[in-house]
Amino acid sequence: MTTTDHDGRQRLARLLAQHRTKLGWHKTQAADTAGLTITTYSRVEKGLSVRDVTYTQIERAFGLAPGACMAVIEGGIELQQAGDDVEGVRIAAVAGLEDSVRQSVQHALIATLPEVPAGKMQQLSEGVLAELRRRGIIPTAGEESSS
Repeated sequence: MTTTDHDGRQRLARLLAQHRTKLGWHKTQAADTAGLTITTYSRVEKGLSVRDVTYTQIERAFGLAPGACMAVIEGGIELQQAGDDVEGVRIAAVAGLEDSVRQSVQHALIATLPEVPAGKMQQLSEGVLAELRRRGIIPTAGEESSS
């Protein structure tokens, strides 16, 4: 049976409320920490639709793995913490994510196309980072938290 977006958002709402409670936060503190208005954060805990970037902000504030919220909406049963091992793979924390992306692109290029010049590797890495920022997966410089 396919889980509808509504069912997934409801499951996410319950899990985020439980996680927020474990952190000892009120909704207002969760919203502030995520850089959201209380109205937007409350929409999430009510299972209403919000922009994808909202989930990214909540993931960073709650110390969740990138994409954890969407994974629950799409059928996952638990929120993955940044640093958790999932199927033998350690989920990276958001901190240092840009450097990890740059290194990953460089290593993939060296492994598959070793003749690509360093300048082109850097250009491709920056293109990947720009696309990840556009999708809300990596924060823009003005969105980065100071924590």
